[in-house]
Amino acid sequence: MKISRMSKGEWSKIRAFFDLETEEGFTLKGFKIVEGSSGLFVGFPNQKNKDGEYNDTIFASKELKQQVNRLAIEHYNQDQPVVGTTTQSDDIPF
Repeated sequence: MKISRMSKGEWSKIRAFFDLETEEGFTLKGFKIVEGSSGLFVGFPNQKNKDGEYNDTIFASKELKQQVNRLAIEHYNQDQPVVGTTTQSDDIPF
């Protein structure tokens, strides 16, 4: 698997959005890198339900989540241009 697109910036606690491409050719969209109290982590794609809570739309084993987390943070830390630096939630690049 590989990162097929990453948009870096600062949107509240979100530091980047990215898409993940599998070896089979599927592209999974809507992943994000989040700045948490213990450092960066990957947030999986989610949707807001009728109660206003967010539910993940992609599920993975613990090992696969760790692999995605490692891959995304390594890619994020490479020298790449920042796409946006605004903190407005209306500017989230979906």
